[in-house]
Amino acid sequence: MISPVVLDEEELEALREVTARAPRKPVVLVVDDDRAVLAEMRELIEGADFHCLTAGSAAEALRRIRRDESDIDLLVIDLCMEQEGAGLSLIRELNEVGTFLPIIVLSGQPDVREVIESLRLSVLDFLVKPVDPVYFLGLLSRYL
Repeated sequence: MISPVVLDEEELEALREVTARAPRKPVVLVVDDDRAVLAEMRELIEGADFHCLTAGSAAEALRRIRRDESDIDLLVIDLCMEQEGAGLSLIRELNEVGTFLPIIVLSGQPDVREVIESLRLSVLDFLVKPVDPVYFLGLLSRYL
């Protein structure tokens, strides 16, 4: 049996200071309704030593962002999810509530209007699926 370790207040404070100074991996939230894409992106991102969170819908992404916003460093959002324009709607909603996280947009079938609207909403970049992994990781390194 393992006996529990009890730390006094001074030891707890020292532990808090050490963990607060420890470097943290940048966190990327990927939003896409395709589970295969989420799995591939997670593998790619975590293989490059970043931490990856995923959301399968715009609604799930909003919940995660509200809960973990201070921990999220960058969003990767698919424009066409469960419904046409869901990605753009998510970006607009984030801007309206003052959540200005850096965003990279993905689209399997880009429309010129979507590209222009995305850029007007101040996204960092717009990528066409399938994503070139080397280029994508270069973007992550640049922005994180």
